[in-house]
Amino acid sequence: MYNQGLFHSWVPKPIMLLLLVVIALIFFGVSAIYTSNITYLVGSTGAMSEYYLWANYASVVGMGTVMPLIVRIKARFRTKEILVGSLTGIALFYTVMGTTHQPQVIIGASFLIGVFKMLGMMEVVLPLMFILSKDGNRGRFYSIFYTAVLIVTQIAGYYITKVSYYANWQFGYLYYAAICLVTALVCVVFQHNQRFMRKVPLFYIDWISVLLYTSSFMILGYILAFGKQQDWFNSTHIQYATVSFVLLTFAFFFRQQLLTRPFLSLKAFKKNNVRHGIVMLLFLGMYLATTNLQNTFAMGVLGYNALTNASLNVMMIPGLLVGAIIAYKWFNHLIPIRMLTFIGFASFVLYTVMMYFFMVPELNYTMWLLPMFFKGMGMSILFIVIWYYTLDQLDIPSLLSLIGFVLLWRTFISLGIFSALFSWLQYKLQVQSLSNLAVYLDDVLLIQTGGKLNLGTVQLNAILAANKIIFGFLNILGIGILLYALFHHYGRTKDVLTRIRLSKIGQLWISSKDREKIEEDLHT
Repeated sequence: MYNQGLFHSWVPKPIMLLLLVVIALIFFGVSAIYTSNITYLVGSTGAMSEYYLWANYASVVGMGTVMPLIVRIKARFRTKEILVGSLTGIALFYTVMGTTHQPQVIIGASFLIGVFKMLGMMEVVLPLMFILSKDGNRGRFYSIFYTAVLIVTQIAGYYITKVSYYANWQFGYLYYAAICLVTALVCVVFQHNQRFMRKVPLFYIDWISVLLYTSSFMILGYILAFGKQQDWFNSTHIQYATVSFVLLTFAFFFRQQLLTRPFLSLKAFKKNNVRHGIVMLLFLGMYLATTNLQNTFAMGVLGYNALTNASLNVMMIPGLLVGAIIAYKWFNHLIPIRMLTFIGFASFVLYTVMMYFFMVPELNYTMWLLPMFFKGMGMSILFIVIWYYTLDQLDIPSLLSLIGFVLLWRTFISLGIFSALFSWLQYKLQVQSLSNLAVYLDDVLLIQTGGKLNLGTVQLNAILAANKIIFGFLNILGIGILLYALFHHYGRTKDVLTRIRLSKIGQLWISSKDREKIEEDLHT
């Protein structure tokens, strides 16, 4: 009656594996808003870029909202129904996005694309997890999974931008919609019609909690996207949105305390590794937000077009691969993750240090290779190791409910907070730089230049000065982050270490069986 695989029994196993990988890659490349492509959306629709930033956040909210419901949906529908429905839904809303000029429609479509992406992706991720890590080593699986996701994301973003550059931004969405429809047809032909498990109706889902959860984060996305444009809390719109966010968030958490089956289990936040993992993800979001500074420098100062700027992200692929190899070997030998976390943050520190010295009016294109290598390496390692550490020691219900929030925290909240902060600092520091330079803009200078003062150069210098100050502060802060990564206990509390020493297994060279025993003791 039940079949936990994806395909018919008559499909050869090599073909099964090939189809599984292809479908997974299609889902990995799906994104409601490709950030390197926003320039063309703004130029074509005439809407502010803040709308598309909000749409980008909305897609992440959609992914995080549906995650706690994955098991219930998987028990209600067949695997074929979920995959075909997800691919068809993505194709439909890609078509909507490719044929509209209304940013509000794009925001709504982005949210639903995020929902369908997570629904379909989990159907292929679970079989891949068992294939890539039969012994349950999650770190080894994350090393392959996250690297594949990051690499496909960079490549997809580059080619969508390339289509927009040579044709039109709508064509990119329509092409991907066609790819999704072809993939859905493949699923119809090769997938079986059996259920994964016994059919269970969608009972005991608190839809009010789902609504509160979605509404609060969508409002937060509006605040982070439009804060600078609305002059933050000087705007009544931002004030009302902030009050609404606080009230809805309070109502959501209060409701979770009263429910027997809460939408988001709050017990997980009592775990020490979860709290410290959230802090580490906040630091990761800070480094990922430096992309805004990089884009301002590349396009505003160096004069790169959107396609050349997107190619910088492709330069991260060697770093992503090196980081994945390091993490894979690390987890394969069950080495403690302290130094691996340190290496990841150190890679980002090297990236910010190099960018500090690269803030010059002219920069050779090949000079980007080294900083982007370190950025890719740091991103790969930290995505793997922080996710592994944060979700460790959790039972299945807490794990499933927490994954959605951690996804939102990593990709939306922490990134959005620091993106908004850096954008505000850039503006303030540019004004300060122009004020400092205005001291020298007197009649003597105008006479010397013949009244033809190039104010564009002054503006470029202001951008360089602002970026350099921000990168300088990040370098100083990076020292503290490295110390935190080096001296954090990573679950090795004093009591556990004392038991290890007393049991005489705290020696340097131990067998693999003893190492597994130590890992069990530490998890306990």
